[in-house]
Amino acid sequence: MIFIDTDIFVIEKLFKNDNRYIITNEFLDSGLNKKCTSIFNLFELLGIASFNLSTTDLKKMLKGFSEVYNVKILFPETSYESPDAFVEQLFDNVFEKIIMKMSFSDALILSVAEEHSCSKFVTWNVKHFEGRTDIPVNTPKEMLTL
Repeated sequence: MIFIDTDIFVIEKLFKNDNRYIITNEFLDSGLNKKCTSIFNLFELLGIASFNLSTTDLKKMLKGFSEVYNVKILFPETSYESPDAFVEQLFDNVFEKIIMKMSFSDALILSVAEEHSCSKFVTWNVKHFEGRTDIPVNTPKEMLTL
């Protein structure tokens, strides 16, 4: 699966004057199969969009997100023996990323992508992830030329 970071959706939804907007849209419309993002990315986008969109628009975005962008929403693996074990494992994984100089939200997002064995990680913020994962990290522009 090709994992898509929050910044891609933020540019497409909120920053139509961004110089990366056209390439971002070309990437999102490129017809790549098996695109995904995490529930954490979706809520990060909703938080950013909450400053510009109405409650109704935010609810529409939440409910229709996977259909609009043709992406699967990934959740952290929950097949642990207890809720405590789930939380402990999740935060152990996140802390291992934080040790590599990552923000909490980036570490949380990358942990989900790795749990699901994603084949690519697409972001405009390559420097936030590159060298911190075995998943190849590319920009949308690079993905269009692969």
